[in-house]
Amino acid sequence: MIRPSKPAALLAALVLLAPAMSGAAPLKSEAAPQVVMPLKIVISGQYRGPKLWRVSKDGHVLWVLGTVAPLPKHMIWQTGDIRHLLRHTQEVIPAWPSVGIGFHPFLAIHLYALWREAQTNPDHQPLEAVLPPPLYARFSALRLRFAPHDRRIEQLRPILAAKRLYGEALAASDLTLHDDIQRTVLELARRQGVPVHQDKLHVSDPIAVMRDLSKTPRAAEVACLQSVVMRLETDIGPMQARARAWALGDVALLRRLPKTDIRDPCLEAVSGSARVRALWSQAQEDWMSAAVQALARNRTTLALQSMDRLLGPQGTLQTLRRMGYRVEGP
Repeated sequence: MIRPSKPAALLAALVLLAPAMSGAAPLKSEAAPQVVMPLKIVISGQYRGPKLWRVSKDGHVLWVLGTVAPLPKHMIWQTGDIRHLLRHTQEVIPAWPSVGIGFHPFLAIHLYALWREAQTNPDHQPLEAVLPPPLYARFSALRLRFAPHDRRIEQLRPILAAKRLYGEALAASDLTLHDDIQRTVLELARRQGVPVHQDKLHVSDPIAVMRDLSKTPRAAEVACLQSVVMRLETDIGPMQARARAWALGDVALLRRLPKTDIRDPCLEAVSGSARVRALWSQAQEDWMSAAVQALARNRTTLALQSMDRLLGPQGTLQTLRRMGYRVEGP
């Protein structure tokens, strides 16, 4: 059976990698703490998460909940504060829009065919044949460590193999990339009858976008995989520390921890497509437009946004300050 949701989900995932393209500078520290943590650490229990930022003007307030990824896999998020806030909230703004590609049977079939073709290297070469030997050796060591039974990964093109290995490594380290925080907030909003401002980012020519992505230069894909390999070799501990800091609401530590995001080189791998760049820019502009309009229209609004986009001299919070809003937070 044709499953058009798979290529649609791939397009959505690639489009919504946008935090690294937001213009927010990487979080830096003059004296970043040295984080030494064991590979296997379970971060479980009930946590309140970080305090919210308060953006206000003329008696109208936008509360902003910053999120991070990955997060503790076994974390139980205490939502009492959010439920209380939702009782006084007129609207909720998600961090990213949904992605719409329309639907037509022939479009679905075409997308599915392109998606299947785009997963593997030309001539179905295995990774060993397309990666430099030293990099393949490092990749193989990590695969044996985190995904010893995953044979399919060896047949994927480098950027998809990188994504798959990264997910396997996080799972083995009790971390997850699933955006359970946003999903929980949106479900609570719907239960309490609070409208959700869900922009839809329309991909007018999904066939062309998929073709652009399938033509990503191999060198760029290899650079993405190399970045993931380096992160997994050195930064599992900081990622765990960052996840725990979010769960404990320790924003000060979040600011000090070294940035461990692997999206920059992986986004560069697909940023040669003008169509994809335009979609990223549109997603960012839509969020800011929704936030500004909500501040003018509602007494109270709750918005979600990635910490990577919120913080830093070019981040969302500083942009709102420059626009004349008062920004208070942890």
